[in-house]
This record gives sequence, structure tokens and C-alpha cells, in this order.
Amino acid sequence: MDMQAFDFIRQLAASHYLVRALHVVADLGVADQLGDRPTASQLASRLDADADALRRVLTLLASRGVFRLDGDHIQHSNASEFLRSDHPASLRSFVRMFGQ
Repeated sequence: MDMQAFDFIRQLAASHYLVRALHVVADLGVADQLGDRPTASQLASRLDADADALRRVLTLLASRGVFRLDGDHIQHSNASEFLRSDHPASLRSFVRMFGQ
């Protein structure tokens, strides 16, 4: 079996999950709330979101380098800085548009 082709098709089929996850965090404004390295629970409380669902989304995105997890705390990565609304090259609106 060609595992490279298998992985390619599997990644394509699942890629919409990443787009939706990016859309959710952009829509909620997660990147704007990471200054003090909150936990997912603290962040969910601030954003009026479900803590378990937010933790799972952030874990997924952290596995792709979008955020960093330090124990229970969420931190910016180089990539997540572009999801901040105040970043001069912000991609937040772009991500929100393509996630709809």
C-alpha cells in the first residue's frame, strides 16, 4: 500500500476540521485574550464558550503549530500572532471569511 498517498487523501479529507477550528478561534477572538497565558477554562469563561470544546479546538490547533500549550496554559506561537485583531498584518478577518 502506498502510505504517502493514503496519508495525502486522509489529510485532504480532514482538512476542513482545521479550517473550521481556525474560524472558531478567529470568530471568538481567542488570540486577543492570550496575554496572561490563560488556561482553556479561564479563556472559555472570558469568551462565554464551552471550556471542554475550546480546549479540544486549541489542542488540535496547537498540534499544527497555531498555538502553544504549556501544561494547561495556552500561549501564542509565531502563527497565532497573525490571528490578533491588532496585529499590523492580521489575518483574523481573512480566516473568518474563509471559515464561513
